[in-house]
Amino acid sequence: MIRPPAPCLPTMASASATTNASAHTLSCPHQPPSIRGLLVGGVAGTACATLAWMPGVGSVVQGNVDAALTFSIAAAGGWMAAWVGWSLDTWKRRLSLLAAALFLAGTQSVIMVQKFSVAWEPFSFAAAITAGLVTAACLTPRGAGVERWFAGRLSRRLLQRLTVAQSAEFLLPDQREAAVLTCRMLNETPLREQMPAREFLKLMEAFREAATRVLLEHGALLDAPESGALRAFFGLPLAVENHADKAAAAALVLAEAMQQFAVTHMHREYHPVECGTGVVCGTLTAGVSGEHYSAAGDAVEQSRWLAGLNAEYHTLILTDNATHRLAENTEDRPLEILNPPEGAAVEVFHLLATSGGLSREALARRDAFRDAITLLRAGHAEDALRRFEDAREGLIHEDAALERFVTQAEHQSARDGKKLPPPSRPRARFSPRRIFRP
Repeated sequence: MIRPPAPCLPTMASASATTNASAHTLSCPHQPPSIRGLLVGGVAGTACATLAWMPGVGSVVQGNVDAALTFSIAAAGGWMAAWVGWSLDTWKRRLSLLAAALFLAGTQSVIMVQKFSVAWEPFSFAAAITAGLVTAACLTPRGAGVERWFAGRLSRRLLQRLTVAQSAEFLLPDQREAAVLTCRMLNETPLREQMPAREFLKLMEAFREAATRVLLEHGALLDAPESGALRAFFGLPLAVENHADKAAAAALVLAEAMQQFAVTHMHREYHPVECGTGVVCGTLTAGVSGEHYSAAGDAVEQSRWLAGLNAEYHTLILTDNATHRLAENTEDRPLEILNPPEGAAVEVFHLLATSGGLSREALARRDAFRDAITLLRAGHAEDALRRFEDAREGLIHEDAALERFVTQAEHQSARDGKKLPPPSRPRARFSPRRIFRP
C-alpha cells in the first residue's frame, strides 16, 4: 500500500526552543487560498480561447451567432475550470474533472451540429479549460501535507485551512487548552438487550451519523468512535480563544438533535433513546502519536463521566466549573461538588441555554435555584427550601434536578430539627434509564 507523503514536521529541537506562550500560536494562515490563482487561471483560459479561435473575436462584433457562441462557451469554460483548479486540493480530483469535461465537450459538439445545426467546434473550449485549470492549480499554494491526519474528523472548511498550512508545528505533542465534549447513549445496554442485533447496530450507526453532522458543523475535531459514545474537541488542532463557548453552543444544538433523533427512532416495543452530554475544559496533551493525532488528559475522562451523570439528574448537558468560568455566553445553574473517578473534585453545572435563550421567568427560577443551592451548601436548609419554592413557581413540567435537591433540603432540615422528614412529593414518571455510577 502506498502511503501519502509525511507532513513537514518541525524538529524537536526547534519545537523545544519555543516558549510556552508561543506554543499555542500557530504559524499557519487561517485564510482560504489566495484568489490570485483563480484570477490568473481565468485570464489564461480566456486568452487561450482567443488564441485558439481568433476569428471568434471579430465575429462577435460582426454578429456571427455560431462564432460568438463558440468563443463565449470557451471563455466561460476557462473561468469555470480555473475555479475548479483553485478550489480542489488534489491533482487527482482536478484531472478527473478535466477529463470528464473534455469528453463532454467532444460529444456535445457533435450533438449540437446534428440536432441544432450549431457549428460549435470543441478545440477552443478544450484548450481554454485545460489552460484555466492547470494555471489556477499551479498558482494555488500547496499545504504542508497535514490534512491526511484529519480526513473525516474535521469539516471541509477547517480541513482546507490545514491543507494550506505552511507549518505543521501544531502536530507536535504539546500541552494545549481545549474543550472536550462527549455525547453518550445512556440506555445503550437495555436497548442492546431488547433489540435484534441488526436493528441495534443500525441504531448506533444512525446515532453516530446524527451527532457527527452536528459536531462537524460547529467546528469540532472528532475523536475515534467508541461504543455508545462520540467525543469531540474544540480548540484542536488549531487553537481558538472561545473554545468553551463553541463547545457549549454545540452541546445545546446536539441535545436538541438527539431529542429529535429519539422521536424519529421511537419504537413501541423498545425503550426510547436517551442521550446525555458532558463538556469539560482543561489542559490536554495533544499531537501526532504513531499514525494518529490524539489527545489525552483528565478532561477526556471527566467529560465521559459527566455525560453518564445526566442519567441521575435527568438532565441533558452537564459541564464542569472550568467551562462555567470560561464560557461567557451561556446560562447554567450549579448542582453539586463531586469527586470524579480521576482528578480533583469537580463542581457540576447544568447547562441551560446560550445567553439570551431564557425567558425572564426562567431566569428568575434559575437565580432562585442558584440561591437555594448556595444556602443548602452553607447549611441553611429552611432558607434553601423557601428559595426552592420560588424556583418551582411557574413550572409546567417537573424539574427532576430541583426535586432532588428539595428532598435533600427537607432531610437536612429534619436532621437539624431532629424530626422525621416530610413525605416526599409524588414525582413524575420518567422513561426507564440506566443509571451510570461513576
